[in-house]
Amino acid sequence: EFIEEAAELCRFHFGNNTAFNRKGWEYILSQHGGRLPVAIKAVPEGSLVEVDNVLFTVINTDPNCAWITSYLETVLSKIWASCYVATLSRECKQTLKRYLDDSSDNLGGLDFMLHDFGCRSTSSEEAAGILGLAHLINFKGTDTFPALKVAKDYYAADLTSLGFSVPALEHTLMCALGQKGEIDVVRGLLKKYPLGILSVVGDSYDYCNFVENYIGHVLRDEILSRNGVFVVRPDSITPEFPTPEELTLWTFESLWSNFGGVTNSKGFRVLRPQIGVLWGDGIDKDGIEKILIKLVQNKFSVEKIVFGMGSALLQKCHRDLQRNAFKCSAQCRNGTWYDVYKEPKDASKTSKRGKFKLVYDEQNGGVLVTVPETDPRPDQLVTVFEN
Repeated sequence: EFIEEAAELCRFHFGNNTAFNRKGWEYILSQHGGRLPVAIKAVPEGSLVEVDNVLFTVINTDPNCAWITSYLETVLSKIWASCYVATLSRECKQTLKRYLDDSSDNLGGLDFMLHDFGCRSTSSEEAAGILGLAHLINFKGTDTFPALKVAKDYYAADLTSLGFSVPALEHTLMCALGQKGEIDVVRGLLKKYPLGILSVVGDSYDYCNFVENYIGHVLRDEILSRNGVFVVRPDSITPEFPTPEELTLWTFESLWSNFGGVTNSKGFRVLRPQIGVLWGDGIDKDGIEKILIKLVQNKFSVEKIVFGMGSALLQKCHRDLQRNAFKCSAQCRNGTWYDVYKEPKDASKTSKRGKFKLVYDEQNGGVLVTVPETDPRPDQLVTVFEN
């Protein structure tokens, strides 16, 4: 059925019956039971590999099917997206750890400092699941629920330690009673969720009034009586504080004035355990660092802020960012292997040649490097698919 469907699509697409390789696919069906005669070797998932190195190789195992490897290029090249998200997420974690080391005595919250808000930003539920799972290599906080299903279905993941979320308010509920009823919504939530983390968005109307008056005064005692953390979420800038970093600093200063806290051994102010802040609107890696810089400059420990990243984490990316490409590098003709490569005037687009492997270079810090197949060091590419 698949062959017939492909033949029909190609007939309309190319305007003829000759472009589609029916003979080749029927050979695979008759001689291999429809299974693809290729061997794929790949570096284990989660490995740290610098750009410009091999991630996987594909070779046909039946000489009559040399053409099949090129058919797989478009399908397999799509791993670029999850590789990129995992890399970006890791870079954010390194940045967060650096400022946490500088300003905090408590490093235990690092795994929850970047929350995945990207589910609505992705192009499909499938993309949300695949890319959301890439983030969970580094962090444990996510609102991209499809990632949990992908982890369970394809990796038999341990859901008890994978990805978590908390009760969190959005504007649908915060605006339900109008501006005058906003404080009543929050008061009701405090009663409904007396334990654990409760994240509340504050910019529905007047954010500064929400933080300074509602949270800092009217509801202060109720917040302090909870056995958990009440998280304030700015979600948008204001005319008085036109950048995320300025508004975040003001938020910390207001909460410090009204709730207080302690000064840690490094000389940084730490808000009370019952209060915290989350910035989750339009933020990217550089924006996160700007906020961290502003807080540290003003002697606040960054342990009391977390971030939610959406489209910048899962969707604002493309294949060229890490120069992912799939090229032919070697061909066997009449029993002899020949290097195949391109070498255009743009030297950055020169492709790898020959048959190669991925090895640890102990003389250069143990990084993974691509070397010819004849290199005696053990290949880190392992067979993940064969016939």
